[in-house]
Formats: sequence, C-alpha cells, structure tokens
Amino acid sequence: MDVDNAELDVRRVLALQLGTTTRSTLDEAASSLRGKIIALADEVFAAEAGLTPTDRGFKLEVTHLVDNQPLPDALSHEVYAHIRAQARVLRRLIVMKQQAKESPARPTAARPPLPVRPRPTPTTGFAEHAGTYVVPSGLASPIPEGDGR
Repeated sequence: MDVDNAELDVRRVLALQLGTTTRSTLDEAASSLRGKIIALADEVFAAEAGLTPTDRGFKLEVTHLVDNQPLPDALSHEVYAHIRAQARVLRRLIVMKQQAKESPARPTAARPPLPVRPRPTPTTGFAEHAGTYVVPSGLASPIPEGDGR
C-alpha cells in the first residue's frame, strides 16, 4: 500500500467541512478510507504474536470501525464523524507501519521508568510566614488546627 497516497487522503478528508461537503463526497470518502484501512491493517497486524496489549486494543478499534459503517439513511453529520474517525485510524496505522519499517524489532520499554518519588524542591521560606506548611508534593497547605504551636 502506498503510504504517501494514504496520508494525502487523510489530509483531504480531515480538511472537509460539514456544511460545504455533499453527501456523495462523504460516502465516497468513507468507502475509499475503509478499503485503505483494511489493506493497511492487514500489513500492520500481520504478526499477531508481536503485538503489544495496546496494539491489540487498537486492532479491536479498527475492526469495530470497519465493521460498523454508517447506514445509507444515516444523517450527514454521522457520516462526517465516521470518516473523521476513519482518517484518524488510518493516520495511526500509517505511523505504525513507518515505525515498523524503521525498527523491525520494537523495544519493550521505549522510555525510562518514572521516578518513584518526586524530586524534593527547596522551600522558599514563604511557608513559614504565611502560616502554612509544605507537604511532600511541594504544595503549601494551611497549618491544621491544634498543631501544638
């Protein structure tokens, strides 16, 4: 599948305006995007074993979107919302395909783990003058009643 052509179609569809687009144009866009989503999803999700849980959830979303096309008597704004959803899904599939080309073996942890505790910040001295104390999150809170002072 030609990724550049698919990206142009995504941009064209996302540029459509509801008030100035005919229903026939919306229907044509829906069927065109549906075919491209099916073709690209087959390529991206070919290796079922290599999918992460997030990818499996996205695959279910793609399947739901492809299987639940708007009915012929659906209102134009329903079709418009559907093709915009299709365009966003197609754009994500394009990105997934490009990432697969760049690095065939995806790393399991793409980013370092988050720190367990927030970094301590020095107090400015304002807390003592305002009758507040600084909690571990760094936010100032009023001194509780009956503190013993």
